[in-house]
Amino acid sequence: MAAGTFARCCGCAVLLLPLTAPAQADTSAIGRIIADTAATMRTNTYFYGALSTSYAASENWGGLDLRHHAFSGNLLYRHTAAGSGRSHLHVAMADLGYLKFVDSTWVKHLDRLQVALLWSTAGRRVRRSWSAALSTQFLPTALLEYDLAEGRTRERAVGGFLNPFTLEAGHGVVWSFWEKSSIDLAFATVRLTASPKATTAPAFVDARTLEGDKAYYFLSYGFSFAALIDRPLGTRVQWLNSTRLFANGIDRDHVNLSFSNLVIVKLWTYLQLRLDTRLAYDPLVNYDLQFRQEVLLGFFYERTH
Repeated sequence: MAAGTFARCCGCAVLLLPLTAPAQADTSAIGRIIADTAATMRTNTYFYGALSTSYAASENWGGLDLRHHAFSGNLLYRHTAAGSGRSHLHVAMADLGYLKFVDSTWVKHLDRLQVALLWSTAGRRVRRSWSAALSTQFLPTALLEYDLAEGRTRERAVGGFLNPFTLEAGHGVVWSFWEKSSIDLAFATVRLTASPKATTAPAFVDARTLEGDKAYYFLSYGFSFAALIDRPLGTRVQWLNSTRLFANGIDRDHVNLSFSNLVIVKLWTYLQLRLDTRLAYDPLVNYDLQFRQEVLLGFFYERTH
């Protein structure tokens, strides 16, 4: 029977249609929609990798001479897309560094993995946003402990990948500026934190939500602030900043801060000078504000498309 003709079955008229033609039409229509959507999306991908080394010599107030070498690697990946009524910003940052004092062994002094995902409506500078962020480390941390039986200090490996970790999910508004920079204010943020048992401050042990074999887990709800800045300062200088703040109270027990500021001076084709400043505050570890300042000379690779 020819396609598109009528047949009668049980007294009813049934239209027989070809099986292939509609499928081809639907596939073609879906393909056009996907192609039109892809054509309207504006995407940008940026990758940065660097290897740096440094040597420092100093003398403290007690007259103790301190000398050390440092070696570190850094990676930054960013992908942005905008169009069709929506946009997103995905950023991944990884750092791993080792420090060696003279006549000593290499010790880890920098270990970080951060992934930040930001989705928003497109159009205006201030838009609705949905965000997710993960922060953890790659390798275990060496904890120094004094062994009374042996009368000497020993190292014990603590934590590792996803111990500790912080996972946040929030909803709020985002403000975009300087083409590649943004500030996200998530008024409703859920935060899940894992903290190694060996390094968790005793005052917070009873506040845990769950207890695992090697870590305590804390669940909290509050407000978060996230800034991602990528700003060229001329043709040879670039400013990169990543700042995250979470708070569900106004006292020192309910605030967490992570601040990373990098000024890059491109000296030559693959040679650069980096001024790296970092601040961190985590009451689960201690109440002291952690600060680190480094000036490094290293090689880098950069690609944008």
